[in-house]
Amino acid sequence: MISTNTVSSWFPDVVVDDWGRPHVVWNSGRPKGQEIMDLLMYSTLTDSGWLEPGDVAVTAYGGYTVRPAVAVDKAGTLHVTFRGETTIYYTSAPISEARKASSWTPRRRISGAGNDTAYYSDVAVDEQGMIHVVWNEGESADVGERWVWFGTPQGAALYDGKGWRIQEPQAGLGNRVIYAMIEDAAGAQWFGTDEGVYRFDGVTWQTLTTQDGLAGQQVYCLVQDPDGRLWFGTDGGVSLYDEEDRRTPWINYTVLSGLPDNAVHAIAIDPLGVVWAGTEKGVASYDGERWVRYADQDGLAAAAVNAVAVDAQWNVWVGTGQGVSQYDGQRWTTYTVENGLVGNVVTAITVDQEDVMWFGTDNGVSRFNGREWTSYTPGGGLVGGAVTALLVDGEGILWAGTDAGVSRYDGRAWETVTLPPGFSGQKVTAITEDRRVNAMCPSCADIFYRHSTDGGKTWSAAVNLSSSFAGSAKPQIHVGSGGKVYVTWEEGEDWYLYEGYPVASMYTYSADGGHTWNKPIAFTSPWGAPQQMALGIGQEGSLVVVWRVPEADSFYYQISTDDGTTWSQPAPIPGVLTNVWAPFSLDACDATTDSAGTVHFLVLGHRFSLEEDLGVFHLVWDGSTWSSPVRVFASSDPPEWPRIEIGAGNQVYATWFTRDQKHIEDPDHGRYKIWVSFYEASAPPQTPFPSPVVASTAESGTPEQAKPTPTATPVSIIVPADSGLPPGLDTESDEIGRLALALSPTIIVLLAIVVLRLRKPRYRR
Repeated sequence: MISTNTVSSWFPDVVVDDWGRPHVVWNSGRPKGQEIMDLLMYSTLTDSGWLEPGDVAVTAYGGYTVRPAVAVDKAGTLHVTFRGETTIYYTSAPISEARKASSWTPRRRISGAGNDTAYYSDVAVDEQGMIHVVWNEGESADVGERWVWFGTPQGAALYDGKGWRIQEPQAGLGNRVIYAMIEDAAGAQWFGTDEGVYRFDGVTWQTLTTQDGLAGQQVYCLVQDPDGRLWFGTDGGVSLYDEEDRRTPWINYTVLSGLPDNAVHAIAIDPLGVVWAGTEKGVASYDGERWVRYADQDGLAAAAVNAVAVDAQWNVWVGTGQGVSQYDGQRWTTYTVENGLVGNVVTAITVDQEDVMWFGTDNGVSRFNGREWTSYTPGGGLVGGAVTALLVDGEGILWAGTDAGVSRYDGRAWETVTLPPGFSGQKVTAITEDRRVNAMCPSCADIFYRHSTDGGKTWSAAVNLSSSFAGSAKPQIHVGSGGKVYVTWEEGEDWYLYEGYPVASMYTYSADGGHTWNKPIAFTSPWGAPQQMALGIGQEGSLVVVWRVPEADSFYYQISTDDGTTWSQPAPIPGVLTNVWAPFSLDACDATTDSAGTVHFLVLGHRFSLEEDLGVFHLVWDGSTWSSPVRVFASSDPPEWPRIEIGAGNQVYATWFTRDQKHIEDPDHGRYKIWVSFYEASAPPQTPFPSPVVASTAESGTPEQAKPTPTATPVSIIVPADSGLPPGLDTESDEIGRLALALSPTIIVLLAIVVLRLRKPRYRR
């Protein structure tokens, strides 16, 4: 136990430098008046033993400085990320001076790409000294707010119910003409414009044009099918885009394929997956094999189609310049102003939650419940007569885009929404909703990434790696050879908000040092949602992951030899069982690799199902088989947050913390402890020389040669014991008082001598 001078200490992380010396950071606190002063603690091993923990950064107040992560580069500099309140910070120090608080650089803010709710982070340094950081942070709106995108002929704007966010030209979308917008299943926004398709994931922009495979440059409509594929209607035909298909991601359909015309202005997909495309010369359906065309001679109101929608009864509604036509699978029925439609030019169609149809026309909005028509015009509160876009949001609010702005209808009255400067009075051509606020985990976090090439002085722009509305947490980052960077995280359950539920474990990979990233891969299984996944890099760059599911008691593993593009089928790991699943737990797994390419994992579990004390287990994967699990630690005070790291090729250190059962949720009164264990692997040692010296005390800074890591035989169980120290926390400044106390006997003797000499009588000669 190394947290000898702290009351409650938790969330440790460990790194081992190239000389085999471990460095451990964790968070703790001490009372200061009515508040808790939060501290970032640090300790390392010297030839006189573990240095007394020192507070290297007073980071915040109120118990929010938690979950630090540490990495070390080949030059001997420690790199640390930590959470201060709801912000991720970065700091660094040379290992020879890290014991001194003054040696750590001023903290630099890393997070801030989202809504400032960051809490987990991890850090790694590659062979070239580039620093890589991942963290999770809420990227969406606050609970209860509505985010709606509005497209116009001069770009798009985002409205949260209170204010606007304008997409400036330099942001990526610019002042393009927006014809259509949707949000895909992953939460990314897609924009059909006059210059191709734009995709926005919350941080970065991507553009797809005819040079990429798009059928036409003008993209009038877009929709996502149940398989996640995107369909684009263009001035050159229909394009099917499947980014999962790396060999043939694009398939284009034109009049040669069976379309009535290449100008496609509307697309919808029915519950059977049939695609309905509206063109200037009729509508056509595609069942995956052939197109079937319908024109005015077949019963359609007119040949030129402006809008298509499918209701809950699977009826297809087609808006034309001469009314709206309904197709029930056998015959067409047309409705016009003579039936109650407010205008014959139907330009937009949507369906609300009660399966009521809404039609936007050249003269207002019409509502049709299958029996009665109700119409709304500018005289009744609508801002403009010519309606060009309709949306029913997740709360049942109808949004109508017109040639003079936008109006919303809550079922009782119309309200005009004032567009931002530069958009005022403009035609609104497209509307879509950011569904994050209506997702399974509102305001949950995404995983973000940055890197630094100059030792942490400047950082790259934040990149959203997850872009998910399910909630993403517990990211881990690893670096391989040749600039490879690997990131894993848990998807679905948000520990900070206590929202959501387990969905999957995620993996993504960069081959160029974090400049570009592959699409995340979701790990799923028949037994439940994989969670607590850890990734190891094995021989010749092979990958192995370990994870568990809430519903089962086994750990599972999968391997990949192509950087994670494909994975083996899950298989159980023998000899160790998982802990009982607890929602929003602090359980985790971790992995590291020795010089022989053997992967070492640290997990929490049991040897058999009835074993009461939770244990920390060490597992070894040699590329083909698993070693027998070694129980490193067991305690009735459950261990949590295990971390493992290797340095000098074979020096293995593990760390974790325990919470006493009586104060499991009360760190202010509990005795939370940090533990460290050492193991020497059979891999070849790789220790450079000379070894940097380490300052033994914070005050004196006297250099002291670090103790070479001893060769030790692993002990299967370490019985925790109280340190015997009184509660409280000693900081760097407390060393002065401790030094004075240690020297007090000498000081007393010296004072006595001085007093006696002063009182001795003086004689004259």
